[in-house]
Amino acid sequence: MGYRIFLLILIAVLPIGHGRAQGQEDLDSLDDKISHHVATKMPGWAHKRGEPIKGSKNVLVEFWQFSNRVVKISIVPQKSVEEAREKMQSFIRNTKEAEPLKGFGDEAYSWGYAGSNVIFRRGKIAVFVSTVADVDEDPDARMLNQVERSERERSEIKRLSKEFAKHVASAIDLP
Repeated sequence: MGYRIFLLILIAVLPIGHGRAQGQEDLDSLDDKISHHVATKMPGWAHKRGEPIKGSKNVLVEFWQFSNRVVKISIVPQKSVEEAREKMQSFIRNTKEAEPLKGFGDEAYSWGYAGSNVIFRRGKIAVFVSTVADVDEDPDARMLNQVERSERERSEIKRLSKEFAKHVASAIDLP
């Protein structure tokens, strides 16, 4: 579990850079749009706005939790589409295990344990999604052997990361 927590922290400080002022007001509006959209698509999930890593500016951090599943979404607006594209490509060059994804934005990739991390760009906005699923706490976990628990964990984090990424991408496009 320590590795997963480390991974969540790492996602918040990835070298995508910090965009300049889209303004706190714009981030608040984006947070409202995403939280309302995701809440309608994922009923029962609790939403909490997080704080960016100390010293970070113009970063929106959201946490979504349901039972023993946690999804972290970090959103970093850039000054321009070109700047966002360049930073995304720089990140991908340094993340050799990144696999391209379709249907999440202008460009999207997954990497990490079971593809649990998703990064995508929608215009000048970069979005990072990371999921933790503590399947050992599932009600039926004792009935599963280690291989089955491990497979459930991998499938859950991959599924949830992609599902939340799609919802965030759709929310960004809303008026």
